[in-house]
Amino acid sequence: MKTKLCILALFGFLTIGDQLYAQSRKTGNPLEKNGLNYIGLGLEVGPTLNQFSKSYPVHFGLPVKVYLGRQKKGRLIFRTGIHYFPAPDKNLSTDLRSAHYLIIPLAIGYRRNFQDWYVEGSIGAASTQFRRTYTDDVFPPTKIYYQEINYGLEVGKQLGNLDVGIAAYNTGPFPLNILCLGIKASYRLKW
Repeated sequence: MKTKLCILALFGFLTIGDQLYAQSRKTGNPLEKNGLNYIGLGLEVGPTLNQFSKSYPVHFGLPVKVYLGRQKKGRLIFRTGIHYFPAPDKNLSTDLRSAHYLIIPLAIGYRRNFQDWYVEGSIGAASTQFRRTYTDDVFPPTKIYYQEINYGLEVGKQLGNLDVGIAAYNTGPFPLNILCLGIKASYRLKW
């Protein structure tokens, strides 16, 4: 009799456990398996807008974003990537072979969707590298690293899994900031 009761109790616990597990899969972690989370991988190109535009007139970017959220109208975003600002040869002095800035942001923000349109804003920190290579090999390359505030705003349109938009990013405090505008496209991978 005790064996039968133990087996029935164990079976009851297993059944209850299965039901609780099934329910937790439906209402558990709001960011898990909802079909609305995705990673965005993109390409970006655009002008530098402030005093840096004379030396570094264009930038190229490889933005990477992680979008988390349960609602279709808004999502939390984590933004990183690489922004490369090369100096054209015509802007270099005769003693320089090359010069560039490289910015790697790490920011948190929010995306708001309006039907097929979206607006994103983010703020965080950026690791900035300035590198200069001289024509005379006697001088070693100059490398300067520093961390600064980074924030951005993006407006665009969703075309299926593709986002096409315009982004403005600012790195550093005024007046020594690097301000750039980028035309970008990114592909969203759902997970």
